[in-house]
Amino acid sequence: MAAESKASKFYAKEMGRESVSSKHFGFGVRHVQMLCMCFCMIALFVARSSLGVAILAMTDTTRRNDSNVEIYEWDKKTQGLILSSFFWGYMTMQIPAGILAKKYGGKPILLVALLTNAMLCVLLPTVAHFGGWIMVCVCRVLMGLTQACLFPASHTLLGRWLPINERTTFTGVVYSGSTIGTIIAMPVSGLLAETVLGWKLIFYSISALMFATAALWYWFAASSPTEHYLMSEDEKFYIEMGLYSNGGGEVKRPIPWKEIFKTMPVWAIVSAHVGSAVSFTLFFVDLPTYLERAMQISLKNSAILSALPFVGMWLGSVSSATICEKIYNRGLLSVTACRKIFTSIAMFGSGAGMILLAFLGPDHKNIAIVTLVAVLSLSGFTSAGFMVNHLDLSPHFAGVLLSLTNFAGSVGSVLMPVATSLILKNDPSDISRWRMVFLLTSALVITTNIVYVIFGSSKRKDWDDSDFKDRRKSNLDEILSLKASMEKEEEARNH
Repeated sequence: MAAESKASKFYAKEMGRESVSSKHFGFGVRHVQMLCMCFCMIALFVARSSLGVAILAMTDTTRRNDSNVEIYEWDKKTQGLILSSFFWGYMTMQIPAGILAKKYGGKPILLVALLTNAMLCVLLPTVAHFGGWIMVCVCRVLMGLTQACLFPASHTLLGRWLPINERTTFTGVVYSGSTIGTIIAMPVSGLLAETVLGWKLIFYSISALMFATAALWYWFAASSPTEHYLMSEDEKFYIEMGLYSNGGGEVKRPIPWKEIFKTMPVWAIVSAHVGSAVSFTLFFVDLPTYLERAMQISLKNSAILSALPFVGMWLGSVSSATICEKIYNRGLLSVTACRKIFTSIAMFGSGAGMILLAFLGPDHKNIAIVTLVAVLSLSGFTSAGFMVNHLDLSPHFAGVLLSLTNFAGSVGSVLMPVATSLILKNDPSDISRWRMVFLLTSALVITTNIVYVIFGSSKRKDWDDSDFKDRRKSNLDEILSLKASMEKEEEARNH
């Protein structure tokens, strides 16, 4: 057993608190921390997802004669480049973001992201006026660079704050903020685009939200329980016991890159993450365009309807996390079985839904909207699936693992808007071209999930232990000693 685990048990015995019941902490500082993380997720996703609606307003030729609103002549290919530009920066910074979060903690990293995105949003209308679409891309790349830290930093914080028995539920709550942000952004952006200021008000409002969230994050969040000024000794002890019982304990040590890359379950998560990211990006970026141009729904209504599927995704995320944790805590299924089942519900379900969407047209608006809600609702089940799997494999290096898998997913996110624009060929009203988009995405999602089901695992890896190198060295010494002993015996027999 690791030295820190022995120390923690001794500490528990000395304090007379070897068994600390979770009922003593029905609401504690860790819940405040999770709430702050959720708010942070919401704000950054509002900034991320608003452009899908904003770009339709920025190119809305019906307001060309409105002196208060500047309209740009950007074709579908240009719009695809702008929409994908966020993911260029997001992909580039993924792995460095995971390392930075591990080294400096989640609080300062996310604070910088909030403040930077707030400044970029308030400047974007001016930048667009003077620099055109190229400078808009630059702004979005910078937003992507800073938002790359969001999931690695959040996973690092979750690994430091949550005992294993609370991990799935609160991870689902925190990451549901990404869906809530999208739910808020799309209809609100549509309403703001209809005002006198038009699409510019979208970015000014988001900037104000980001500054407010940064203040909340600065005052009420911390990188670890030990650093939080409101943390009680009892609750800190309860959290530490939950971490130690899983072989946890925050010990600074080098990242075991070699062992990570040799771990097949990590590559299984990479596969699932790529399929999920591509599917999510399709709806995240192009759903407003699909509803307005292909389904022939007005901009205002399409922005509102675009949020409905993400409401379903939020419900799927929260409910699946709660159900999964109850199943595991009652011993009905292993963690590995839970992760594979909930991931498969998400991936196979959404893949089947996209096949149905491929054969629906403007005459089937209601069926298409119901199908979209079902697809994204099922997609939310990944919160209890592969998205928590990093924490199962390695609580210490969960942020680093997520940065690796998210990097792979981001490659798909970068390519998806560009691929969609090439398939649509500047004609997003052509249903036959949307059919090709949906069928190809469905095939990718189903294939990547099959890989995850075959190779995935939730067994905690040896290289996550703080004494892994010592044990490996000890095993090597034992092997060498045994070999030397056998050689001596062989030599003695020969003589």
